[in-house]
Amino acid sequence: MKNYLRIDGQLDAALDIACGTGLSTRALLPVAKNVFGTDGSAEMLKMALRNDGINYQEALAECQPFGNGMFDLITVCSGVHWFDIDQFLAECYRMLKPGAWLVLYENFFMGEMEDAIDFKLWNTEVYLKKFPSPPRNKNYAWTEDNLRERGFDLRHTENFANALQLSRHELVSYLITQSNVIARVENKECKYPAVTNWLNAQLSPFYDDTSQRRVLYYGNWIKYLQKPRN
Repeated sequence: MKNYLRIDGQLDAALDIACGTGLSTRALLPVAKNVFGTDGSAEMLKMALRNDGINYQEALAECQPFGNGMFDLITVCSGVHWFDIDQFLAECYRMLKPGAWLVLYENFFMGEMEDAIDFKLWNTEVYLKKFPSPPRNKNYAWTEDNLRERGFDLRHTENFANALQLSRHELVSYLITQSNVIARVENKECKYPAVTNWLNAQLSPFYDDTSQRRVLYYGNWIKYLQKPRN
C-alpha cells in the first residue's frame, strides 16, 4: 500500500475503520503521525493494545466521530462487506481531504494448512459449523461508474494469495477476530475466554508443541479509491 500510494515520510492522519483488536491499525503507525481506529464492538476494542499511541474509539462504520476533511488515508481490513456501503462511502468522503485515499482490503482465511489434509476437514465440519459465517453484503457494485456516483475514483485493484507461518497461539488469536466468532460473542452465545480455550484444544492435534509454526493459506484483494482533488 505504501509503495502504491507513494507515501514519502508520514501522512498527518490515518483512520482504520472496523479495526477489531487493532492488528490492521498498528500497520498504519509507520505511515501516519496520528493513527485512529474505530470499531462497533466494544469487546474487540478491549483487546486492542493501548500503549501504542493509537486513538481507539467505539463507532459504527457509517457514523464516525470525526470532523470533515480530517484524514489523508482511511483503511478497512476484511470488514466492508458488513457495512451499509453507500452510507459508509458517504461518511468516508466527508472525512477525507481532497485527493486523499480510501483503501479497502480483504484477507480471507482459506481454511487450508500445508501437509495437513485433516485441517481443511476440521475447518468445514467443525469450526464453521460451530461458528457459521453471518450474512454478508457480497453483491455491491464495485464499478467505476457506481463509485464515481459516490464521489470516488477507483484507481487500482489487486488480487493475490499468500501463505503465513503461524503458531497455534497466533492461529487462535486470528480466528477469534473473525466475524464468525464475533457474531456469537455479541449475541451472548459464548465468551472469548471459552472460545480461546476451545480453539486451543481443537488445534492441538495439528501442532507438536507451542513453538511449532505451520503454513496456512490466505486469499486477498485490495481496492484503491481516491477522493478527487476538486
